[in-house]
Amino acid sequence: MKGKFHIWTLAGICLTLSLVLPTGLTAIQSASAAAASPELLPVKIQRLTIDPSSNQPVVFLTDLQEERALLIWIGPCEANAMNAEMEGTKPPRPQTHDLLQGVIQKMKAKIQKVVITHSKDGIYFANLVLEREGTVIEIDARPSDSMVLALKAKAPVFVAGKMFREMSVSLKEERGAEATYGITAQELTSSLAQSFSFKSTRGVLVSDVRAGSPAEKDGLQRGDIIAEIGGEATPDLKTLKAVMDKMKGPVTAKVFRKGEFIFLTLRGK
Repeated sequence: MKGKFHIWTLAGICLTLSLVLPTGLTAIQSASAAAASPELLPVKIQRLTIDPSSNQPVVFLTDLQEERALLIWIGPCEANAMNAEMEGTKPPRPQTHDLLQGVIQKMKAKIQKVVITHSKDGIYFANLVLEREGTVIEIDARPSDSMVLALKAKAPVFVAGKMFREMSVSLKEERGAEATYGITAQELTSSLAQSFSFKSTRGVLVSDVRAGSPAEKDGLQRGDIIAEIGGEATPDLKTLKAVMDKMKGPVTAKVFRKGEFIFLTLRGK
């Protein structure tokens, strides 16, 4: 199934380039659309790691100061391609992303940038922006494929600024949480709450759980929303840390998971 997807993706790019570009019609991104474009924040692909709870690769996209990161989970094939680019290794024969890059180059186009535009139902969306002879073409694409091509072409990656501020995690907070208990936690914004079908912003989202940590042993999972610990509400990160610092033994936590509340016994760090 994945192979068919890549073939049709290639076919779509070839069709777009052959029908739109040679005719010299109009760029897909019009002047009015450009004026209405959201604020874009430049980011860098800081690292690629494995989510221990699902064994799924996750990409850390950070701001240029590496203070905050947007976490995007991707597939293993795309992760392998991304890792090869980051390590500077080349396959013996062209892979799918090499083929796509070759088609773009043969059409005398270039990858201008990648823009991660928005998130819906926990899924991120991106545009691969190409340029040929002054014409700009925006192609709807998965962030994972787009980031691999950006690495190959040394093209910049951008994220919609509002989304990054709402859905990114603080790297300082992440390191502190992992050091003490084994979770990566973040504030629950309205966008995140909607993505997880949670009808409030009063809670803390668990965006990662370190393998073998006390948090994993207590049963916490990535995507859990911690609403209460020991009967005390945890509406934000500051409160969560304060409540956990006061833990003197096992306590019951109220956690929202996959559309319903469950109760876990937390033993702490």
